[in-house]
Amino acid sequence: MRRIQVITFLLTFFLFPTLVSAQDGSLRIVTSPLPISLVAEPGTTVSTELKVKNAGTEAETLKIDILKFNAYEDTGKPALHDLEPTDEFAKWVTFSEPSFTVLPEEWKTVTATFNVPKEASFGYYYAFVFTRASEQADLAPQETAVVGGTATLVLLEARVQDAKREITVTEFKTDKTVYEFLPVNFTVSLKNSGNVHVAPRGNIFLSQGDDKDIALLELNPGKGSILPESSRVFEADWNDGFPVYEERIENGQVVLDELGQQTYRLVWNFENASHLRIGKYTAKMLLVYDDGTRDIPIEGVVSFWVMPWRLIALAVLNFALIVGLGWYVIRLRRRLKRLQAQEGVIKQ
Repeated sequence: MRRIQVITFLLTFFLFPTLVSAQDGSLRIVTSPLPISLVAEPGTTVSTELKVKNAGTEAETLKIDILKFNAYEDTGKPALHDLEPTDEFAKWVTFSEPSFTVLPEEWKTVTATFNVPKEASFGYYYAFVFTRASEQADLAPQETAVVGGTATLVLLEARVQDAKREITVTEFKTDKTVYEFLPVNFTVSLKNSGNVHVAPRGNIFLSQGDDKDIALLELNPGKGSILPESSRVFEADWNDGFPVYEERIENGQVVLDELGQQTYRLVWNFENASHLRIGKYTAKMLLVYDDGTRDIPIEGVVSFWVMPWRLIALAVLNFALIVGLGWYVIRLRRRLKRLQAQEGVIKQ
């Protein structure tokens, strides 16, 4: 298999439309939607629209190349790969316009048609790459380069009876067990042990003691899929607190420390003073995925503590001052009474 060297972009798996500029800064194209999920019965045809916008200032003639992709580790990003001679599924695709010219600020729609053969089964994962029709890259042996392009990902499922959809939770945790202030970061690690892609969705419900749910977090709002025999990590943050740490941003850029780590600042928004978090909290996760016949639930539970020790220390100090002041006042009043009693005796 030849290695794909993606020079100008790294797509975020299953999220938002992608904007890419070429190395010379002249090619600017946007693709939408990203990704596309299709289902077809073997022996049938299915089509979808591929949309691309020229965000540059000059007309561009573009072409569409076909690559394939799989999951890159558990990040949710795709690893693009060149096609192999055995990848017959690439021959199933035809485009209404394999190459075309698009004017500045113009959207172009190209129809991709998949002629799914009867012997097809399970999942096929395409990356349709838009590049300049005249673009030529200097390639080293056994390498392919995608220069100044962007890709639309398409997940095609050839639905058959023996398709297996199975998701398991390998980890549900917080990044700490004790927090001084919010946010709390939740990490959910899922593994797809089936043979087709699955897009689980659900929520994390937060409660304290026997109280009703005090917060609801959404997991996988972008409907990201987990490819077969791969794992994926989803994250969610609970930041509805007082005070709360927020990332430091200056001039639209995230501020980093000397080690290149993201920095935060503590924000005191007294309008949210009622959202002071303290004590033990429980987070219950509920995800569902379609196994082809019904929705299958996935559950998990994790607990953590929020202990704002600086506020607690300040409250204890204030309480001690009040108690001390009260004790001093009581002692002073008793002393005054004794003095008054002594003066009365002397006068008599």
